[in-house]
Amino acid sequence: MEHEAKPLDMLVVGAGGIGSQVLELLTAALRRVNLTGTITVMDGDIVEAGNLGHQRYTANDIGRPKVTCLAQRLDDEKSGVRVVPDDHNLRSADQLTGYDLVMVCVDRPEPRRLVHALDVPWLDVRCSGDGWVVLSSASPPALLERMTPDHPPKSCQVDGALDAGNLEFGFAVAAAHGAQWALQTWRGQPSVPHTMGSLTYGTLRFPEVLA
Repeated sequence: MEHEAKPLDMLVVGAGGIGSQVLELLTAALRRVNLTGTITVMDGDIVEAGNLGHQRYTANDIGRPKVTCLAQRLDDEKSGVRVVPDDHNLRSADQLTGYDLVMVCVDRPEPRRLVHALDVPWLDVRCSGDGWVVLSSASPPALLERMTPDHPPKSCQVDGALDAGNLEFGFAVAAAHGAQWALQTWRGQPSVPHTMGSLTYGTLRFPEVLA
């Protein structure tokens, strides 16, 4: 069944556990339902051995830029969905111009805040261990500020978990939320403005804030 929707230009910031999974899910879904557009994936990192298992890369990708690996595997010039690599990290607002929607999937607050200032639909997707947090352009500003404090970079895996053999899959749930949001936004459909939960404890409540 075909759906009437204009081609969109989307930016995915971050090609780690969440971002690489989002690209896998979303490119296939868009093609399946005959939606078209371009997805640019932005990340300055290279693939490391420690990424394997929770990011969508193989041993043959080690040492190569993450975005190059994703674009070479997922781009298809014969389809209506293109995947374009951008091997830079998000540092300034001018890197965000020209997109119809933006998803940020990184582990630092500074890029998140740059995305939060946009006037196009955006999604901020995060995870830690078996938990996930999703915020959006429809979330109250006070909640965005409360949920985006200063902190050093954090992996989507809890410190020491991988070495202990305890890989957790919050990143996969976060990516599913991100892909669903993008697909619905492409089709002009509403989506849940924010959600937070844990695979162990279920749905979690956000802190009370002034809207």
